[in-house]
Amino acid sequence: FNVARFASQFDVPANLDETPDNLSVEDRWILSEFSHAMNKVESAWRNLDIYTATQTLKTFGTGILPSHWLEMSKSRLYDGDENAAWTIHRIVRDLMAALSPVCPFFTHHISSTLYEVSSVDVREFPQRTLNDESLRNLTNLIEEFNGDTWRTKKEAGLSLNSPISGISIPEELNEFREILTQMHKLE
Repeated sequence: FNVARFASQFDVPANLDETPDNLSVEDRWILSEFSHAMNKVESAWRNLDIYTATQTLKTFGTGILPSHWLEMSKSRLYDGDENAAWTIHRIVRDLMAALSPVCPFFTHHISSTLYEVSSVDVREFPQRTLNDESLRNLTNLIEEFNGDTWRTKKEAGLSLNSPISGISIPEELNEFREILTQMHKLE
């Protein structure tokens, strides 16, 4: 609900079914993570494995998406970046469709309000966009780096929004250097 409410602040792009060109690395990363999660969810639904389907959606929707990608992308969203808006709306729309078997009233309300189509009326499982395994392989390192940086700030008595120096971005995350530097206000 919180992610959908946050997404509602930003205009819904005209065509959520057409992947934009030149997505940022963080958008390509989260879409790859989302594709991986949705593959697990679709398989679970086909096998009537409600627990795996719902836990996978919950883990993605309350964990990696808001804790990492939204923190990386907030400034882009507030600055009107169309690709960031496309990414969040594509994920929220497809999350609502995947959750509709267990939360029909909630997903109907959110999807009808934001996208003018009820997720309950979706007849096919959402198509995946990107699936870049090399980016997905960086997820644990991204989560670890973010967690360590947040912990360092907390231990230093700094707010999470405060600048900090003396933190090095691992070489494996070079592709994310610009966004991580901005996100954490690294000096």
